[in-house]
Amino acid sequence: MSESLLLQSVARALSVLELLDAHGELGVTEIGQMLSLEKSTAFRLVSTLKACKYIVQNPSNSKYSNSYKLFQMGSNVARSTGLPKLGHPFMLELSSRTGEAVNLAVLDGSRALYISKIESTDSIKVCMNLGQSIPLHCTALGKALIAHFPEKRVRELLRDEPLTRFTSNTVSSIDELVEDLAGIRARGYSIDNEEHIKGIRCIASPVFDSTGQVPAALSIALPQFRFDENSERERLYDLVRDVARRFSVSLGWAKVSSS
Repeated sequence: MSESLLLQSVARALSVLELLDAHGELGVTEIGQMLSLEKSTAFRLVSTLKACKYIVQNPSNSKYSNSYKLFQMGSNVARSTGLPKLGHPFMLELSSRTGEAVNLAVLDGSRALYISKIESTDSIKVCMNLGQSIPLHCTALGKALIAHFPEKRVRELLRDEPLTRFTSNTVSSIDELVEDLAGIRARGYSIDNEEHIKGIRCIASPVFDSTGQVPAALSIALPQFRFDENSERERLYDLVRDVARRFSVSLGWAKVSSS
């Protein structure tokens, strides 16, 4: 587009959003320096974006980050043209073959975010809300989303995120988590063994795109007693992994053999 058609203030505001997306929380001075803006200009941009609810301010350190308003807008796009639509046939297959709750999630900062779901057909079911965010370190979806990150990126991502112990099974050490992620990479799926919510088991697998990145993860969730009663648990692991791999291939992923 010709520069004569650009509104500089709009372009700068979008640059602030992109900067926060890439770096997380930043202060006004940092934003100004990184975008080569006067501090007064950066302050006006940030104040406008905050007033319009596109960014939020952390009261503990006065820094800014992008808000969920951007997610809400993105979700509307995703529902019509994105991952939920592309993944729906694969989610339906998992649902029909297991009868359990099926979820699709993406990385949202240092948490995982549900963007699509199919509820269990059983009267006793696991229910999660669309738009709900969950921890990365103790959920099958969260671990699947970051399992293929370099170790340095995992440590940086969770550096300021407390690894809260929700149950006696929760991993609360970054070193233990890194070891767990290595196992996930090797077998192609992750497990939540009542690590986040007592009585809930989840199995998830990463979804790869044409560049080899992991834009989403796919999971089934079921009550612990139903998992214990299932004599074909290995079949569930293989099924989630297989369906996620075929979803990946539909997105252009070429590496279909196990790693």
